[in-house]
Amino acid sequence: MRLKTTPEDFRVRELLEWDEVPSGAFVVHRLHKEKLSTPEALSILVRDAQVDRATIAYAGLKDRQAVTDQFLTIERRTVDLRLPNLTVSPVGTTDKPITSKQSDGNAFTIVVRDLRPTEGAQLRRSLPSLVKTGFPNYFDDQRFGSLRHGQGFPMKSVLQGDYERALQQLVAEPSPVAISGDVKLKRALQLRWGDWIACERIARGPAYEPLFRHLVHKPRDFRGALEFVPLRLRVIHAFAFQSYLWNRALSNLLRGGVHGAQRLRLSTLAGDLLAWKYLSPDREQKLSAMRTPLFGVDGDGGSEPFRKVMIEELRRAGLRRQDFVDNEVPGMIWKQEQRDAFVKPRDVADVRIEPDEMNQGNVKATLSFSLPRGAYATMLIKRLFAPSWYSRSPDRFDERGPRRGGRDDRDDRDDGYQRDDRDDRQPRDGGGRGAGRHGSLRPRSVVRYDNDEDDQYLD
Repeated sequence: MRLKTTPEDFRVRELLEWDEVPSGAFVVHRLHKEKLSTPEALSILVRDAQVDRATIAYAGLKDRQAVTDQFLTIERRTVDLRLPNLTVSPVGTTDKPITSKQSDGNAFTIVVRDLRPTEGAQLRRSLPSLVKTGFPNYFDDQRFGSLRHGQGFPMKSVLQGDYERALQQLVAEPSPVAISGDVKLKRALQLRWGDWIACERIARGPAYEPLFRHLVHKPRDFRGALEFVPLRLRVIHAFAFQSYLWNRALSNLLRGGVHGAQRLRLSTLAGDLLAWKYLSPDREQKLSAMRTPLFGVDGDGGSEPFRKVMIEELRRAGLRRQDFVDNEVPGMIWKQEQRDAFVKPRDVADVRIEPDEMNQGNVKATLSFSLPRGAYATMLIKRLFAPSWYSRSPDRFDERGPRRGGRDDRDDRDDGYQRDDRDDRQPRDGGGRGAGRHGSLRPRSVVRYDNDEDDQYLD
């Protein structure tokens, strides 16, 4: 299975409403882009239309490797910009800037390529149950770019008080998969780590030079040096580890209510996660009523069942509540935020299956649906093709070869808070105190993304 072979294979349209105010000071624009991230598109808008960046507001980020439509407001400016891969055009006026609270999610049209005819048939069989009972609202691979690029979880190192290791992961851990000048820079910094004068000389520019200048004057103040890492980068890595723990907690919670043949396996870069084939109405009602927030020391942890499994995940990661107080770094502080445990797709159209002109002998499937803000369309695709939880046959897109072992029934007890499956695939997270099994196995994902990239936390 292949996603995003071409940008046209992954179309995203933001669903957003605003109060139309003819005399409003904020002009609403539609931004249509291709092979550009939202920040890249905004940079072009600022440069080519000479717009003050501070006057622009938008609801969410959209993927680079896609064709996307979203809305933004520009204060007291009307812009009509038409470039080969970017158009910005006015569509209305309102009395306040657009915010994420106005978003009702996104509509997707996705082409899944390189399917065997039997996989096309499986998709048709899987779709009705998914539409009826939904799927777990896990964060998908796009949020865990730090694992793809070999950095592990810098946020975990911060919480463990290992600020030097966190700094190394952020600025001196070259990616094994990326091909860019940044890789060469990080490799050079890695080789000269500890020689701060040499690192300052190498890392010229606004991103890293102030950081190493700080270390030249205060060689052991790694905590202070972290504050010189670009804020957006700190936030991204803080969210990555927070999201990882949320995924793990939800998967463990589901073991108490999904059993036997109903269990499906969703494989991600950050480990294997549990999903269901069908969810009984009473289970759905309980899950829908449950508060399942991302962890933050400022909150109560949500409903008791979820709070218990989250506390257990923190324990497995070697973390205590006090660690979040003692090891605060600006821009890397977690706040409790509610996230629904599962989502149901809306506006689902009939699947269209036809010969794949790019992969002779195989078929492609075109799906159209919409999802709430923050839900991952790629996770829906994974659910459609998910194997049994107990399956051990090698996936044809898993380059690491077959797994070993057979069925494991140890977690079929209905106690609601099952012990961790030793069968779960866990990512490397950079080691350090409490790494344990969380750093012992290689990450994997069964979906192949052509022209792959991180979405920097698309919503």
